[in-house]
Amino acid sequence: MSADLKSKLMKAKIDLMTRSAFISTISLSVRHIITDTVATAAVYGTTIKYNPQFIEKLSVAQFAGLMAHECWHLAFQHGNRRGARCPDIWNVAGDYVINWMLNKNGFELPPGGLLDSKYGDGWSTDTVYDDLMKNNPQCGGMLTMKDLPPNAPGGEDADVLNVIVRANTQAQLAGGQAAGDVPSEVLRIIDQLLNPKLPWPVILNRFLDQRVQEEYSWARRNRRYQAAYLPSLHSFGLGHLTFAIDTSGSVSDEELQGMLSEIKGIRDVFNPVKMTIIDCDSEIHAVHEVDQNTNIMDLAFTGGGGTDLQPPLDYAKKHKAQAIIYFTDLHARTPNDPEIPVLWICTSDHEVMPFGETIYMESN
Repeated sequence: MSADLKSKLMKAKIDLMTRSAFISTISLSVRHIITDTVATAAVYGTTIKYNPQFIEKLSVAQFAGLMAHECWHLAFQHGNRRGARCPDIWNVAGDYVINWMLNKNGFELPPGGLLDSKYGDGWSTDTVYDDLMKNNPQCGGMLTMKDLPPNAPGGEDADVLNVIVRANTQAQLAGGQAAGDVPSEVLRIIDQLLNPKLPWPVILNRFLDQRVQEEYSWARRNRRYQAAYLPSLHSFGLGHLTFAIDTSGSVSDEELQGMLSEIKGIRDVFNPVKMTIIDCDSEIHAVHEVDQNTNIMDLAFTGGGGTDLQPPLDYAKKHKAQAIIYFTDLHARTPNDPEIPVLWICTSDHEVMPFGETIYMESN
């Protein structure tokens, strides 16, 4: 590495340190290598590679923008998340998301960087990819500003995750704007790292098991033990469970059948004392009282409008439900806490709710 390029690399790192605690922590936590083995730049695990001829033509500000771009690819875990998707178009989708964010925050990008106002605020890598695939079903014909790295090697996964979590910690410690400059798509990844998500039916069953345990109450004294005040079990099952199904236009028939199938399974396994299923979108359309003879799979649902999460929560609280399990995409105004256990089963990639427990229902 020439002295000039080494100096430019150091200046680019310093530039990032003045802009973002999150991305500068990533930059300082990875290896930066200047090599002819890449045509422009690429990130492999915790190593970022730059072509010397490419960066020689860049200003320090443009190099800082390039460095931030590669660091964000690591933060978004684009390599690990690609799966079986078209590599070229997945990479283009990531470039669009990252470059929009960098441009919005005042970074200078190298010439030729992909940038389109169409893919502005509110777009995630997944949604941009889906949109691009509509016009590129054969997976090809698009160019990126950088080399296309393969999926990050599995042996480096732990190192990548440690870098991301460390960067988030530094951003939180910095406070203020620094704590808010991490996009929701990355925050979701960090949340999954810190709170690993089991398959959602497993978490659903754990949630219900916890409700059964709550039936152990200090309100009733166990008469078998006179010297100690021990809890007694006054119910071996669940009390009143309320289910709310958001039937707004974003819920497909297939998803609805999956929700009803899970509710049927809950009835068969846990045998709650009472079950209520609420059909709702922006309002409550129907309340189905369910018993062992109810054919849950044949229940009729309407809806198709917007979403208001508050009415079902109010209903569950008013009717003294032991817990409410809410199937929804969460795209609505945040409701008030009903002060009863709430399990949100989210059908989208919306951020977690500020109360209750949020788990994500995979499309498969």
